[in-house]
Amino acid sequence: YTTVSAALLRRLGVTAYSRDTFVLADGRHVERDIGHGWIRVSGRAVVTLLVFAEADAPPLLGAYALEGLRLTVDPVGRRLIPVPGLLMEFAA
Repeated sequence: YTTVSAALLRRLGVTAYSRDTFVLADGRHVERDIGHGWIRVSGRAVVTLLVFAEADAPPLLGAYALEGLRLTVDPVGRRLIPVPGLLMEFAA
């Protein structure tokens, strides 16, 4: 999930509509507020879920937002790469 400091999200006018539990990389469980907001990356924009983070937490661009932006991560080149959106039909 995309995380941004709670103070910055509030200054930008993002309102929390829910609260949920998240698991951190070190295994701890924490409760955080969740809101929606616009993000723009590499010329692409999308409304995405935003998790209200602690003041000292680094901002993170999450997989949910990346998929909505139709971007993928190139870990070797340390960059984001545009990818086509997938429209798949469910076969019953």
